[in-house]
Amino acid sequence: MKYDKPFLTYHDQILLLKERGLIIKNEAFAIHALNTISYYDLINRYKIYFMDSEDCFKQGISIEYLYLFSLFDHKVQAFILKYSGMIETLFKTRFAYVLSEKYGVDKNNYLNPSHYEPRLSSNGVTFKGTLDIINNSLDPYHIKNPSKYYSRYHNHIPAWILFKNISLGNSINLFRLLNSPVKRQVVDALIPYSNLQYDQKSNYITLSLNAIREFRNCVAHNLNFTSLRITGKYKIPSEILWDLMKSPLVQREKKKVTKSDKDAFQGIYGVMLAILSFLDNAYLRSLFIQEFLVIISSDRNEEMFNGYAQITKMPTDIKSRFSKYYQHLQKGAPL
Repeated sequence: MKYDKPFLTYHDQILLLKERGLIIKNEAFAIHALNTISYYDLINRYKIYFMDSEDCFKQGISIEYLYLFSLFDHKVQAFILKYSGMIETLFKTRFAYVLSEKYGVDKNNYLNPSHYEPRLSSNGVTFKGTLDIINNSLDPYHIKNPSKYYSRYHNHIPAWILFKNISLGNSINLFRLLNSPVKRQVVDALIPYSNLQYDQKSNYITLSLNAIREFRNCVAHNLNFTSLRITGKYKIPSEILWDLMKSPLVQREKKKVTKSDKDAFQGIYGVMLAILSFLDNAYLRSLFIQEFLVIISSDRNEEMFNGYAQITKMPTDIKSRFSKYYQHLQKGAPL
């Protein structure tokens, strides 16, 4: 059989790339790039941006540029991974606190079916199915620390320990299934400072946490981060982002969020604003802003960011927006 994707040596890969118009002046560097980042991640991942319909590279694209673009992309990914982990911990901590305060520390109490809806009609998520997944994680063959330690040395596993061993997705489903008024307490613990209605805040929490989870998983599994978009019924509502974050982070014209910002909210920028909305502390928001500005502000990265922003639909004036918002935070203005 003749395979349509045969093995190619690094030398053959370089010949193929040259035939397709990629500028390669230093073959030793090209081999380094290919055996460090891989052909697929360096070439195929970004081909829709840098190659034409005939599978030829656009004029002026070099392997050095693709290499630096990939490194820049991974800097942004590492930044998102760090803060998405922080938001997961924040969400689980506040959720567990409310459950424990209301129902105590015994799993049979805080996971009692009477406290939850049996099914979500929107996508078929059930409490029984969610509970089965949680219980499976506590099976002697699957249980991991810290739940394993508590199971062995204590007489109960409190929610704040159990949540460390269940996925963010299952935690979100448990939150969605939770009955009011306890769910209202969790909602207010996560978004305490908004004039939004309860249903709006609850829906926003679900959508934004799932968007953060999607991007986090994309990074963790080395998938196509730059192309990921949250669309349709799963996208983060733009007007709620406006209510939570306002100018200069969100731009409006004639009392409506601009189309360019709506497009940006479906990608990385929307997830960045969602993360900021949960960081309800001026110090943490300032740190988030500072760290991202460092990524994009070096001479080389600033030029790289312009192309990156176009590809990811991130606002090209994000540096200005973040700088203004940082000044706003330093003045002690309300979040």
